[in-house]
Amino acid sequence: MTDDAKKEQKFVQDQDVVSVSTNEEVSFGDIKQVASKNIGQMLQDLQDFEVAIEKEDIPEIYRIYNGRLHKQLKETSNQNHEIDELLSRKFHDNFTQAFPFMMHCAKISPTVHYYKLGTYYHERATIGIDASIPEIFVIPEIDEEWEKFQRDNREMLTAIEQQMDKLEAKRITALSEVKEIQNQIDQLTEAENELTESKGFFNRTKIDEELEHLTSERKALEAKRREWERYSNNNEEVFAEKERLQQQYQTLRLKKAIVEKEFRQIDTFFGSFDEFTTKIMAFLAHYTGKELTDIDERNADKS
Repeated sequence: MTDDAKKEQKFVQDQDVVSVSTNEEVSFGDIKQVASKNIGQMLQDLQDFEVAIEKEDIPEIYRIYNGRLHKQLKETSNQNHEIDELLSRKFHDNFTQAFPFMMHCAKISPTVHYYKLGTYYHERATIGIDASIPEIFVIPEIDEEWEKFQRDNREMLTAIEQQMDKLEAKRITALSEVKEIQNQIDQLTEAENELTESKGFFNRTKIDEELEHLTSERKALEAKRREWERYSNNNEEVFAEKERLQQQYQTLRLKKAIVEKEFRQIDTFFGSFDEFTTKIMAFLAHYTGKELTDIDERNADKS
């Protein structure tokens, strides 16, 4: 390579270095600006969170805690569930103040608690709260039972009643069938005896064939009689089936009675199931400040 060519190549390389350096300076400047802005916002959020905690400003606490600082706060300020305990205590106090008939009965986690709806026989937890979200919910297994045993819904009980009725009807039918089959067996037995008595040396083969046919027919009837006797004599198998159906029926009837009592409790405390949902949602909106936010948004739309 000539000296002129080497100089030209070095000039091009130097130009590239200058271009890259300039781009890097611009990119780093942008990154620094964004980082500075993010750190400033994070510091502001932390200061706002500290003020919200001191003032126990619940809507502001949830806004920051469930916002972009959630991970950082979980790993620092809430390592021992300090924030969870605060949120749970405030939620519980406001919840039971708004609905004094809600009785606390179980702490599932630092933020999840279960409540029963008033006090009555067979009382059980039905309503849950999760202070970290926050939300109020019907406990899943209770919600499933409420769905199964809706007001005036007897489908499951009716199905078992029908099974028990069929079992009893079959027992009654079996008594008649066993009697009829036994009559037929007696007639065949009598015919077998007569043929046996009339059997001689010359007609032995023919009578043996007739006897074989009668015996086969009698045994088939005896097998049929034994099948019906399973239902007419209430043997262990049928008895066990009746017991199983009766126990299942009683269990379902008790569950239905409990659910109906819970529905009556809801009617007593809220007016109706729809009102129950409406009042719970209204409480949550007021507690989290969403109610005020909606008002501000409506006013902004009007202006």
